[in-house]
Amino acid sequence: MVESIEKDETGQKFIYSDTGVKVFVDFKDNLIVDPDDPLIASQARNWRYSKGLVKGLSCLGSENSEDAMTWNVFKTLEKSNPERWFSEIFPQIILDKDEQFIDPMLKFWDKYFPPLLRSAPEGETHADLTIETSNKLIFVEAKYKADISKKTKHDPNRDQIIRNIDVGSWAAKKRSKEFYFILLTLKTNTYSIDKLNYYKSNPSNIIEEIGSYRKDIKDYAALCENIHVICWDQILTSLQNIQAAHKTALNYTNLIDYLNDKLF
Repeated sequence: MVESIEKDETGQKFIYSDTGVKVFVDFKDNLIVDPDDPLIASQARNWRYSKGLVKGLSCLGSENSEDAMTWNVFKTLEKSNPERWFSEIFPQIILDKDEQFIDPMLKFWDKYFPPLLRSAPEGETHADLTIETSNKLIFVEAKYKADISKKTKHDPNRDQIIRNIDVGSWAAKKRSKEFYFILLTLKTNTYSIDKLNYYKSNPSNIIEEIGSYRKDIKDYAALCENIHVICWDQILTSLQNIQAAHKTALNYTNLIDYLNDKLF
């Protein structure tokens, strides 16, 4: 590995993977906010490359890491009042007048379990980002250079979107809350977007996948209405709008520069 290490213009060490992806030797060099937080440190330890030139390095160090992007964007936003940014970032989700954010409002990589009546074996789901209010549970699945997974470990017909919808709506049901699912991705990830729209456009497409054991869902049409796509460039535009309107005392310049670098 030592022979493969290079340095960029700032002196940060990295290695190119076998497929040509830049991976920082120290994952913290890939973060712009709270690099010493115990949660991100735990995530870095748990997810490492198992082979190739970058064997042993944290996946969080990859320039293509969706976890790093999710952390950089939403951990930065977490530091300011959500009333200043939530509706701008998630315009599809309308909060009730008396709705309150649960503390902590943002949860990264929380574990959720499949519905009890699902007969096929399935492990826990790690939601990239969970946002919880007094009335709503919101799952955000973040994708960057890759499309969604088309299958799970035990089920070749269960894609990542329907798994999130199934597991998330079950978790919301147990909390007596309304469920929302957001796919956060690049516009170029057309397979992921088309698959989400396939489920969103027709309740019967979801029923076909989970209806046999999800008798607790009484209104599949309402569930479809709460499924949305947001693209990373929309997040960037929203941040620029917030910054221009001076809606928050927190300076988003570093985050805006970061996303500009990732997207263009």
